[in-house]
Amino acid sequence: MKTVIKNALLHGKIVNVVAEGGKIISINTEKGLSGIDADGRRIVPGMIEVHAHGCIGMDALDGDFEPMCDFLARRGTTTWYPTTMTMDSETLIEVTHKKTDFAGTKIPGFHLEGPYLSVKYKGAQNEAYIKSPDYEEFKKFGKVKMITVAPEREGSMDFIRRITGEGVVVALGHTDTDYDTAIEAIENGASCLTHTFNAMNGLHHRKPGPIGAGCEKNIWAQIICDGIHVHKASFLAAWRMFGTDRLTLISDAIRPAGLPEGTESESGGIPVVVRDGAVYLKDSDTLGGSGSILWNCVQCAVKMGIPFDDAVTMATRTPARLMGLNKGEIREGFDADLLLVDDNMEIDSVFISGERYGE
Repeated sequence: MKTVIKNALLHGKIVNVVAEGGKIISINTEKGLSGIDADGRRIVPGMIEVHAHGCIGMDALDGDFEPMCDFLARRGTTTWYPTTMTMDSETLIEVTHKKTDFAGTKIPGFHLEGPYLSVKYKGAQNEAYIKSPDYEEFKKFGKVKMITVAPEREGSMDFIRRITGEGVVVALGHTDTDYDTAIEAIENGASCLTHTFNAMNGLHHRKPGPIGAGCEKNIWAQIICDGIHVHKASFLAAWRMFGTDRLTLISDAIRPAGLPEGTESESGGIPVVVRDGAVYLKDSDTLGGSGSILWNCVQCAVKMGIPFDDAVTMATRTPARLMGLNKGEIREGFDADLLLVDDNMEIDSVFISGERYGE
């Protein structure tokens, strides 16, 4: 089926975008075409979320992905790597073998946030299940495309080297690592930082830690852009350090995302509550995750002073390149996952594989 989206604004120019077979087959300026009239609205790639645990009262660990795929798709996230919390091995094995092929948001695979993390920087992770890397255990998990690891744990370097050689993206996070260990991990294949600044040693002028190592080695860096997890000044510093092509926006959304203020829930077995637009551990000031959706993070980045096109790129092309996807760009041959956005930066229409979603 061929889809024509005409009169769309792409990088300041009015164009027609034509999709067929799930791919973009033409971008042109022909007049008089029949099709869906964008009426001058911006056209951007669909959002790619590499780090979100859940939404609408549901979590990746529940293994029920169909409702979340629908919710996220309607809000502009067309690709999602369900992110699991640290949990027992049996649960992770079961969840990562669940059906993920549903209408709406596409799931290429999973992001395991743990269990190979630091107890000191566990954040909202359940300490009872934190352990050192175990390659034989890891091989039992299904469809894992990214894993967060604390590289200071015993056996990490060999583990990182082995799984990156098999095409898994290793991100450094929830870690007490110093600069030298982070450098070693990167040289062994780690290529990303998990939610930069959060749950890791900070950037000190004599102890640059994982952030300094990541910047020096020019790896990718995830960052939560909800205006709460990271201060505006720190966010802009990260943008200048890593650049639009390496800094990847994430929501780190957890189970209560999309639910009202005051909603009590749990994440990874730990009680949490929605408060002031974020999700906190219950009866604590410790952030447990985000209540945002990825498009909210794009909007927040623009409010912080990032140019619109750069903010979009950090949620589309940048994560696509990190994960090796044929997505995130409006060019011939790329997947036709597209959004139409109005002048108020609100999503008007969502297209997945070239077909309008939600009608």
